[in-house]
Amino acid sequence: MAIKTLTNLKAGRDFVDVLDSARNAGGFREITATGAGDASHTITEADAGVVLISAAIADGSVIKLPAADGANMVGWHTKLVFTGVGAGAYKIQLPNGGTGTYAGVVTFERSAAGAGVAEHATNVRSVEAVIGANEQSIDLDENDVSFGGSVGTVLDFFYASTTKVVVTGRATVNVATTAVDAVTATSFTATGY
Repeated sequence: MAIKTLTNLKAGRDFVDVLDSARNAGGFREITATGAGDASHTITEADAGVVLISAAIADGSVIKLPAADGANMVGWHTKLVFTGVGAGAYKIQLPNGGTGTYAGVVTFERSAAGAGVAEHATNVRSVEAVIGANEQSIDLDENDVSFGGSVGTVLDFFYASTTKVVVTGRATVNVATTAVDAVTATSFTATGY
């Protein structure tokens, strides 16, 4: 038994491997380690479904996503759900120089994750950031209005092709200000892991 692409199944009419080739997006994994260099921060193809990040992710951490150009990655999907209060800046990255880059829109929104942070404020409380071309890193810092990424952040990653990973979702900002200033220039950058 082996996993085959849709093209292989259609062209060869090889139905022996249909069950292996079906995507099971119902998996679950939890990240509980906090260390910046912890191996558990590496997401693999087996982590399709939901990855719950309950750890207080350390400053400088990198959550590593799999390469988009793998034979079985087109159609792969995972959702990262953050329930742990981060300890500083961290990143969600694709392999540096790989074929995959991010595309999509992420909504950055103030939240009430921290003491004294009002969910609703005067002026702007949310902003949509469109991901620019050739970006391989999502840079987050829950206590900085230019980044977001606090408790309640939920990001969906869909591998649409060997070159595009579509990202959608909501990144919350744990800062008591009257505006959310997250912008593409700070939240998405071109250098992966």
